[in-house]
Amino acid sequence: FLLDVIKAKRSFSRKLLKATSEIFELANHEAEYLDLLVEYGQSRKPEEKQRYYRDILNRRSHSSFVRLNPAQNRYYEDTLYPLLVAAVEALDFRGDYTQLSEFLDPPVPPAKLKKAIRELSEWKLVRQETNGRYVPVNRFLEPPATMAHLVRRMNREWILQASDALMRIPADKRHISAMILTVSEDAKAKIQAELEALRNKVLEIVKKDSNQSEVMQLSLQYIPKSRGRK
Repeated sequence: FLLDVIKAKRSFSRKLLKATSEIFELANHEAEYLDLLVEYGQSRKPEEKQRYYRDILNRRSHSSFVRLNPAQNRYYEDTLYPLLVAAVEALDFRGDYTQLSEFLDPPVPPAKLKKAIRELSEWKLVRQETNGRYVPVNRFLEPPATMAHLVRRMNREWILQASDALMRIPADKRHISAMILTVSEDAKAKIQAELEALRNKVLEIVKKDSNQSEVMQLSLQYIPKSRGRK
């Protein structure tokens, strides 16, 4: 049953949700967290999903993601910062800013990179090890809900950069495609769920990868191009 739930072939009812918590001997706070996940997954109203998502963030006790202090919101003001957090790991960066500049595509002036790395170090998002290598303190960062407006702006910038890559990067080195679809409300929700599942699957692949050598951008775009028919 649980495997069918994970594959989105079945869904939890109240009775089965309670039984699952008992079978896995979940503590009260764990059972409440599972309940929130189910409510979030089954909700079809955007305002409800947002409320459940905020509750999930507030209740999360541990995660492979690390929240940033809201005072460090400068990280989300420039796409260069998250790019460098990934780049220093993939490059095996040890302080050669000319090498780092040539590694990035398009290149960034070494002086700008040096300033950004210094700031990331001050924010404790990257650190220099005793052998001189810079590494991310945490590979995955999760912004608090209070930074939603900054994240939206950053996502917009990533999308714009992806559109530039369409003309600049050969087709065999990137994948960019677009489709116009006609869908029902049910199909629309199922596609949304599949995209979320794909995103999580990609993150699992990245987490298990131990020999990074490149930085890639993955942009998923799935947006309404009309109003719903009444």
